[in-house]
Amino acid sequence: MKHILCLLFAVLVTNAFALDRFWDMRYTFGPESRPSPKIGVGLGIRSPFNSNVLFPLNFTTRLNKEFDVGAKLDINTYNKLDRTETALDLGVRYRYKPSSFIAFDGYLDLSDVGQSAVVFTIGTQFFIAKCFANYYELRAGFLDGATKYKGKDGYVKFSGAMIPTLVFGRMFRIFLEINSSATVGNLREDFMVDIIPKIELTFGGTHVRLDFDVGVMQEKNNDVKTIALYVMTSL
Repeated sequence: MKHILCLLFAVLVTNAFALDRFWDMRYTFGPESRPSPKIGVGLGIRSPFNSNVLFPLNFTTRLNKEFDVGAKLDINTYNKLDRTETALDLGVRYRYKPSSFIAFDGYLDLSDVGQSAVVFTIGTQFFIAKCFANYYELRAGFLDGATKYKGKDGYVKFSGAMIPTLVFGRMFRIFLEINSSATVGNLREDFMVDIIPKIELTFGGTHVRLDFDVGVMQEKNNDVKTIALYVMTSL
């Protein structure tokens, strides 16, 4: 999987933009290999350092050792345009190993456009040492919600992520997510690369995570950066 991600990154280094909405098409707050709690809820806030704000809310539950299910509601507010857009994601994960899974997400934009998507994900995490792990993920998205870019139709969207992680006991983690995505049919126009440093604190059954997203290799005037805070807790 590592070789596939490196090849994808090397071949597609042309035009790039930050923060692909494909990243949000999952019921969790980003790539996640840990099993869901028996009942879990989460909320977050994310902004590109202006008045546009995303408020994601999610619910997750573990059915058994193999299956997790969940839902996430994304509420995008555009204050300058006085407009709000809402999207709903419903997902399920099958854990075929303790740290490896296959997931399916159904995504529906509830705004006037109403574009939907289906997304398949395979992810795995390896602990190289007690305090160091690496996470790998490959995704494929279908239908207009994932593949259409600025009115242009695409065929399928692919993304790949690698997340080296430093683990300091049970309370503190540092992540460095490297994520890229591209659409077959809009390869040059719709290619994005993001580097997302994250820090996470854990207090019992509650995780508090801070993300700082940096888009790299952008064209001029597409230098998008975002900051986000997520709180996830078990009930």
